[in-house]
Amino acid sequence: MPDRSVVDVLHEVLAAARRPALVVTDLDLALPGGDVTRMAPGAVKPEGQFRTVLLVAADVADLRRQARRAQGVGWAREVGVVVVDPGPRPTAPTLRTHPAWPPLTSVETGPGHARFEFDRRLAAGPVLAALARAAGGALEGPRADDGHLGVRVLPPGTSYVDPAAKHPPDVVVDPPEAPVVAEATGRRPVVLRAAEAPEPLDEAVYRPTGFRGRWTRPVVDLPATVRLDPGLVAALRDAQGVRPAAGHDPRLAAGLAMCGIPVLDAPDGVPEDQVVALDDPLGREEVSVRLRRAALARHSAAGRRAALAGRAGVRGAGEPSVSVLAVVRRPELLAHALAQVARQRGHEVELVLVTHGFTPDAGRVRDALGGPGGVLAHTVVTATTDTPSGSGVAGPVLDAATGASGDVVLVLDGHDWYGPDVVTDLLLARRYSSATVVTMPAELGHSTSDDVTWRRPTATETYLGADAGAPDPTYLLDRRLLRRRPGGPRGAGAVDPVEAVRRDGGTVYRTHGLGHVRRHDGALPALAAGSLRPGFRPSSLLGAPPAPGGQRPGDGLP
Repeated sequence: MPDRSVVDVLHEVLAAARRPALVVTDLDLALPGGDVTRMAPGAVKPEGQFRTVLLVAADVADLRRQARRAQGVGWAREVGVVVVDPGPRPTAPTLRTHPAWPPLTSVETGPGHARFEFDRRLAAGPVLAALARAAGGALEGPRADDGHLGVRVLPPGTSYVDPAAKHPPDVVVDPPEAPVVAEATGRRPVVLRAAEAPEPLDEAVYRPTGFRGRWTRPVVDLPATVRLDPGLVAALRDAQGVRPAAGHDPRLAAGLAMCGIPVLDAPDGVPEDQVVALDDPLGREEVSVRLRRAALARHSAAGRRAALAGRAGVRGAGEPSVSVLAVVRRPELLAHALAQVARQRGHEVELVLVTHGFTPDAGRVRDALGGPGGVLAHTVVTATTDTPSGSGVAGPVLDAATGASGDVVLVLDGHDWYGPDVVTDLLLARRYSSATVVTMPAELGHSTSDDVTWRRPTATETYLGADAGAPDPTYLLDRRLLRRRPGGPRGAGAVDPVEAVRRDGGTVYRTHGLGHVRRHDGALPALAAGSLRPGFRPSSLLGAPPAPGGQRPGDGLP
């Protein structure tokens, strides 16, 4: 916090707060005298009533972690937070109030700190949780931290000795004594060592948002003493990559990889045969995407909890079910469109196939989807010939989408090319961004008539504002948003769902676009000089293109 120490800010916030006040922190900070009581996160609340509850955290990641442990802080009239290191560009904490809360009567904020006064007392824990979610960008949409995510884990070193507990744990870590059998489940919790259940990294804090396609510094060597924090990530965004010294904290390499920063000479880092790729902007971004994908799956809160659920033999909170809505306007590209869906891996999907002006042969569709892929079921909807021919989801296409059974709907253009990890990457981005809609841009394009490929530089891993231009053609959103019928009745005048989300104040996040190539017919678009390359030359993330649909082998776009 510029020009002032955190102690000064803390004392100023408490000076204006109602007393007695409860300060929740595990930091060694001097508190003012008087009616101010200290409490460690997760500890038993001191006796008595407090008019103010203030959570003090080291940084944004610590704020989100400690807020989860501070749910037993009782009730208060004023609730606030102070963040010691709010990052290189600190902002004031924000709060979206719940309709059940009392009216908010006063707000006092500044860089890294805030205090909110309500009309009457309320439970302070949910307010702290809302502040922590907002600190990670989760004002709406799916939350990057969904509590226990289907598997309950006690903090390391905690015993489970109460068989009648209403919510028994599934996993205990390094307990001082053997756990008892839970009456609610009829079994003992699984016992793990601390090394088998490391603390996950918060994907709402350590995420690819802010990735830079160009670098201004070469690979940076990091001493073994460096520790992971949001400020370090921000400082390394302009580096070509990083090389941690031997003996570094494993969380350092994992967290930087989750953020999309290429990590060399570390487990789960850049393979030796791919180091040379970092000298090329496209190759570096491809390496970044592969590393972040693997690190998020393994080290994030959701990834770690899924692994623990498997060890405990319980059903964790999995990913949402997915319906893929593919629009096909040309009968000769039907097989191509089906192949793009059938090649998706890692997730089972339902296909809603929308054919424009023609009815496909049911047996042909069934045979194309009957391979080893993960397509659960399919529905065919035929749009009339007078329906607008764009790839949007107006009219009959909206009808098809509202009939989908998936929790989320992925809208794609059946004429384009898609890599096998498009569903995976969009679901990951949805989780770490907490956005209402996640889109994938068409930065790569191919003209079949001229047989040339181009890449149009596009800002990715970023939130899109109202001035972002035309919506991206590929996007993922909650099925319920399509059921709202944006734009009124079916047919002409219906508003694109992404535009409807923007208009209604929702958030739109754009992830990388290297797993998508836009098919282009007709005259070439206006492109920068030297951007055209002969032949079909996608990113390597597209993978080996499927056989149908007139596709051509590619060797990567420089």
